[in-house]
Amino acid sequence: MDDLAHAADQFVLGELDGADLSMIAAEALARGIDTPALVELACLHRTDCSTAPDLFRTAMAELGLVHDWRAREVDVRVRRAREHATSLLADDSAMAYHLGGIVVELIELAGYPDPPAPDMEDLARGFDVMSEYLEFADCESLREQIRQACRNLLAGPPYAPVNPQISTASPEQRSVRPTRWRRFTASLWSRRAVSAAASPPRPSVLQAIHERCCVPR
Repeated sequence: MDDLAHAADQFVLGELDGADLSMIAAEALARGIDTPALVELACLHRTDCSTAPDLFRTAMAELGLVHDWRAREVDVRVRRAREHATSLLADDSAMAYHLGGIVVELIELAGYPDPPAPDMEDLARGFDVMSEYLEFADCESLREQIRQACRNLLAGPPYAPVNPQISTASPEQRSVRPTRWRRFTASLWSRRAVSAAASPPRPSVLQAIHERCCVPR
């Protein structure tokens, strides 16, 4: 069941397509997991998988794994953000990567019409600001603020807000990459109204943006 639970996590974030779902169902059947919807899903041809998402949701309900997909998405995004925060506190050598990952998940969560916590938006904006300035602000001070914000995230809910105090470096030391990230996140904040009908799954380009802008090359 663990493999199907992991697949459900990926599905709710729009990370699996119909052909992926059909293969996952076939592998589950091979392991002895059997429901009517799972059998039908496994029998779909990879070139005609339009019904795969609905069948996958039905199969997850038949197995008792997922009934509320919106709640599932919230749980997955909170867990991913917390995992990034935990990893950052354990080793901040990849701070930009983990900070970007936290921003991705929190902006999505704060964008719900009914966010999981009323203070989520303030926390998301704090992390967002710090991610913009990470590469050209006073490193020592900002890094400590980021670590404290991670502690706040792990301690919530409720989530204590962060109010970044930024002291920037000289212009010649500033990186162009935060500007690109700022434009991306600004566009995400502008489309915060998300209807329940749009999710799940709600395909997102956020992770691709994060990988492009924050992963060291």
